[in-house]
Amino acid sequence: RKGLSRAHRSPRGGRAGRRAVVMATLENFLDAAAAAVNANDGATLARLLDVNLADAARAVEGAIASDAGLNLGAQCASKIRAPYDEIFAHHCQCLAAKAENRGDDAFVSCKATTEAFVKDYRTCDTAWAIDALVRFVKNARELADVADAEAVAAKKKPERLHDAGALLMLVYRNSSNTSVKEKKRASLFLVVMLFKIYFKLNTLHLCKNLINAVNLPTFPPFEGFPKSQRVTYSYYVGRLAVFDDDFEKAETHLTYAFEKCPRTHLKNKTLTLKYLVPVKLALGKLPTKALLEKYGLDEFVEIADALRQGNVRKLNDALAKFQVVFIMQGTFLVLERLRELAIRTLFVKVHAYCAAKYPAKANQVSLALFLRALHWLGCDEMDLDEVECVVANLIMRKRIKGYVSHEKRVVVLSKVSPFPPWC
Repeated sequence: RKGLSRAHRSPRGGRAGRRAVVMATLENFLDAAAAAVNANDGATLARLLDVNLADAARAVEGAIASDAGLNLGAQCASKIRAPYDEIFAHHCQCLAAKAENRGDDAFVSCKATTEAFVKDYRTCDTAWAIDALVRFVKNARELADVADAEAVAAKKKPERLHDAGALLMLVYRNSSNTSVKEKKRASLFLVVMLFKIYFKLNTLHLCKNLINAVNLPTFPPFEGFPKSQRVTYSYYVGRLAVFDDDFEKAETHLTYAFEKCPRTHLKNKTLTLKYLVPVKLALGKLPTKALLEKYGLDEFVEIADALRQGNVRKLNDALAKFQVVFIMQGTFLVLERLRELAIRTLFVKVHAYCAAKYPAKANQVSLALFLRALHWLGCDEMDLDEVECVVANLIMRKRIKGYVSHEKRVVVLSKVSPFPPWC
């Protein structure tokens, strides 16, 4: 016989209290559930509703094995007060389906369990069961993934993660649209879980309303939530900003996520850098080689070197070498724009050469000389007209201050700050 030893973390990140429970039989399990409900013991209730609780699964399996016609609803009703009798009846069905590897049935039962719980939770004037709400959300996400994996294996369309998203939104609405402040402690956790689903489903537009809700004055203070939730939220908001080409916003949120993430969580810090580094590069901020080596980001080492050198060929080679990696991360289009930065860096070097060789015309750069530099770096397909167009575009985008003399084929630079800061 085993007691419940797994600790449950509440939405505030603390460790909840423990209640020793022996569950050798279904009767023991339902007695424990009734005791938790009658005592308003949210921590124990949450543990009992964990779909991965082995003791509970064995108790349900044993009861069904000994009585194939067992009425789980009647058993629960005889032990547990309404509406938790219905909740635990659905939960027992979920445990049985999961034990038999019927993933889709397990999700359907989990969905019914959650809906029954939310129906009561929204009218409750306290938040004693908030830990159970968190547990339901985790159950739904896990079982949806299992059900969809089964569907893919059976060559069917996976739909349960989409259903889980709708279910979580129901939970979110009923826990955030309330006058009971304690119920809102799970708000950011729910937002983060919805982000994870929307990113996996590639329905990113659904994240915007959640971000707007977090920014409302009625939403609980952001810094009052657990650090893990704040870090994860900032990570996803930063990634959304990358897709929207809002690099300054992306830098702010991703930097927050990176700096607040504990040093021991190396994997998460590395994952954040895979988006923060491209954002900083797009803003003209080059990472140190030591930082890239520390987190094993070898794909950015050659890119950073190419940008420092203004080596367009090296940049093109690095982008081609890691193209698949960057496409999978969703950062390839951002990194492709770095060619403009590399070209300007090369132009700055050509200008320095011209200024040293022809001091009297220090503010002029020959387009033919710039073309030779590009050809030397392997950009053989470019001609003088194309180079003139590239430089004109840099001037238009305010990367260079000056004008192009088409007749003389030279660039006349401003004598004051000809190369403004990139960002």
